[in-house]
Amino acid sequence: MILLDQEMHEITEVSGDLDIEFGTSTDSTNDFVMSNGTFKGLQPYGFYEPGTEVGGIFEYSKNQSYSDITELHGYSWRGLLSQALILPPAGSDYKTVTGDADTIIDSIISDKFGGFFEEKPGASSIYIQNYTFPLYINVLDGIEGMLESVGAKLKIEVVKEVSGEPVHVYLSAVMATTVSGVYNDDIGIPMTYIVNNMGINHLLCGGLGQLQQRMKVDLYIDNNGNVSETQYYTGFAERTQFYDYPSAQSREDLVDNGTKRLKELANSKTLSMKAPENMELEIGDIVRGQFPDGTIITKPVVKKIYQISNGLLNTEIKIKGEN
Repeated sequence: MILLDQEMHEITEVSGDLDIEFGTSTDSTNDFVMSNGTFKGLQPYGFYEPGTEVGGIFEYSKNQSYSDITELHGYSWRGLLSQALILPPAGSDYKTVTGDADTIIDSIISDKFGGFFEEKPGASSIYIQNYTFPLYINVLDGIEGMLESVGAKLKIEVVKEVSGEPVHVYLSAVMATTVSGVYNDDIGIPMTYIVNNMGINHLLCGGLGQLQQRMKVDLYIDNNGNVSETQYYTGFAERTQFYDYPSAQSREDLVDNGTKRLKELANSKTLSMKAPENMELEIGDIVRGQFPDGTIITKPVVKKIYQISNGLLNTEIKIKGEN
């Protein structure tokens, strides 16, 4: 890890413990804690690790009276991007864009962050056609959503182009990597398929009230995971359970919470995949698996945890959703 000053010049290398996570703003805290490093006599502004997205700006420090800085906290690069909003142009309800993805990214960040983030020189060859940003979305989610719509992802890299000069934090659009596996089709990636058909498909929900006066709703789930008040599974295939939710003040409240509960109890299909050690998946990459019955699960990578403790590195990734 290399410490940076406020002008983004390299100060020195530093070792220590690090816990950082980055991803979409809904799935990741996008912050870090650096500890047990040697910061004596230094006033670092930020840090980065060459060749990775690991890095950020220090915005919180912890000192003890008898020692040097013991902890440094801050936002990752993605965390900083989530601290600004994409606003519609004057006189428009929404912001809609068309053109090269990198050029659009530059137009979004050019008047924000004081020029801290930069578009990577050169066009991406990824074209965006009439993409409309949700109103008041933050920069991180806005850019990621736009790129996801065309099978691309946001790449963040810190580059030192000239020795002694400041490093640059570049943003660019690149196509997402897809890791695919098919049941009984060996691609060298261990995969585990779990098909759980022991779930509940009929939930009798009880809300406010007592005995015969109690509010009740019957909810059913179909083979595609859709919940309604129309029964799908009947006869021997029906599996019923009671959901006790006495605090429900309205029928709508009972239906909303009953729907969530039924989806938790219903049949499920789970795919686990162990990527090889030399496969570096990043935020926005796609994991896809096909079950024996032909069902395909496709999910993006939305979170990455990167930890260094006592000199040992551990990384974990999370895909969107659970099953």
